Amino acid sequence: MKWIVKQSGERESFDIKKVVRSLRRAGADEYTSKKVAKIVYEGVTDGETTQKIYKKAHELLGEYDTVSAARYGLKKALMRLGPTGYPFEKYMSKILETQGYKTQINNKLKGVCVHHEVDILAEKDGINYMVECKYHNQQGYSTGLKEALYTQARFQDLEEAGVKIQIPWMICNTKITDTAIKYGQNRGMKFTSWGYPPKENLQNMIECDCNYPITILKNVTEKIKYDLAKKNIILVQDLKKLTLKEISKLTGKPQNKLKPLQKELEKITAKK
Repeated sequence: MKWIVKQSGERESFDIKKVVRSLRRAGADEYTSKKVAKIVYEGVTDGETTQKIYKKAHELLGEYDTVSAARYGLKKALMRLGPTGYPFEKYMSKILETQGYKTQINNKLKGVCVHHEVDILAEKDGINYMVECKYHNQQGYSTGLKEALYTQARFQDLEEAGVKIQIPWMICNTKITDTAIKYGQNRGMKFTSWGYPPKENLQNMIECDCNYPITILKNVTEKIKYDLAKKNIILVQDLKKLTLKEISKLTGKPQNKLKPLQKELEKITAKK
């Protein structure tokens, strides 16, 4: 039995089946998933971190299946949604729109006590949500009770001022602590994070409709991704809808140089 260290610092026995499942989830076939997981397992030493283990799996998968490797790197792609260029709240607004929500970003609203900047106002089926996006660019960081308390307090101040919102909704690109969830459940809050809730979590929200961010792509530079985001092209699906001529005009790259990107777009948005 090999012991590894989770991001939280806890030790647990290495479970090769978890690696296989995560690779399969990214779209790799069963044979490749088991082969990569076996190589990773054989190279693991006691006390190695899960972060290093999944990095190894990602690198190995890239040798066999570049598109599945891109999907496998979704968590890191989200962490590249920095505060400038392609902010997380703009990305989440786009995803919510694909799910039938009407959204507004960068809202300034007056509460009873103070003015508040609300990341997203969302409405669906007559229910209005105040959405707070919590973004972290480092692994191992969990959104906790402090952020939940802060979001709830802002919601109450706005609600008491007569702002028409019914539910505070916190969306974060990392995990959320059990304490924050327990508090939020008692306060009627909605949470979407990495791994929570079990079925409607962030990665499922992204993967079910191929709502990948452009930061997941391998065949365009960071500068081009930044320039596309400034033009409000943040989802891979948005880029796929454009013709090669339109992409060429936006990126400044000749059409014949964009063929690898076009193939990547087609493969990464193909239903698994």
